[in-house]
Amino acid sequence: MSTVADGRISAQGVELDDGVGALRRSHDVVGDAAELQRRLAADGYLFLPSFLARDEVLAARHDLLARLAQLGRCEPGSGADDAIAAPGFDGFVPDVAAGSVPLLDLLYTGRMIELYEAIFGEAVRHFDYTWLRAVPPRSGTPPHMDSVFMNRGTLDLLTAWTPLGDIDRTLGGLAILERSHTHADLRAGYGSRDVDEFCSNGTSAEQDASHEGLLWNGALTDDPGQLRERLGGRWLTADFRAGDLLTFTIFTVHCGLDNNTGRLRLSCDSRYQRASQPADPRWIGAHPTAHGARSKRGVIC
Repeated sequence: MSTVADGRISAQGVELDDGVGALRRSHDVVGDAAELQRRLAADGYLFLPSFLARDEVLAARHDLLARLAQLGRCEPGSGADDAIAAPGFDGFVPDVAAGSVPLLDLLYTGRMIELYEAIFGEAVRHFDYTWLRAVPPRSGTPPHMDSVFMNRGTLDLLTAWTPLGDIDRTLGGLAILERSHTHADLRAGYGSRDVDEFCSNGTSAEQDASHEGLLWNGALTDDPGQLRERLGGRWLTADFRAGDLLTFTIFTVHCGLDNNTGRLRLSCDSRYQRASQPADPRWIGAHPTAHGARSKRGVIC
């Protein structure tokens, strides 16, 4: 766990309090598709407090924690409000998400689909792979764009980050780098890379082609404070509550804040796009290949 002062906000062990702002709230324009589209284009994200039914979110949370307890991922006797990770648990559990009907209903029916149909203005599809995170006390995900992980289909793709419980800044939610989606050079350079591509003419081509994991972790940097100084803007976040929703573009820089508590942070990432546009094949189907060997693609370097 990061060694920061009690109650301080950090990412990658770097205290961010002096450079943190509040996410713009857009719950008041949920019924105005044109304004949602305008704000998404301007800000690169939409923060929708209390968009989802809190009781449905908490039902999904309880179901997931029960499944994690059965797998030995939580300390015995650890309850839904004070979920404690078992020793050695790294927190990434997509297989648990795939079996949770309350979670899948929450993410892929009702209000969520209606929202993305309003934003896109037509029928939508979602990725079949669901990113479930039950993060123990440790550093969060480093700053990155989602494009480097899922750019083999349409680039007009939106991520939904759904807190599965109340997540204050010390427990460590998600942070957006202000107006980072407007940096054309960053998008064209770093943002166009692919974590599953390898040099087919390189000395390690055969080994890279058969690699089951990431060839590169996709991080833009391990220093979120330095990144903010270089790109400008602030890191934007909130004290999230069950029922809140944060959605953003494939080119919006974001990171996970450090979990500076003794509890698990439970959240979920899901992705949505126009049904009429191509989808990244790594993330669709009954058994998505994700970042396995079947997803590796050789290029001439």
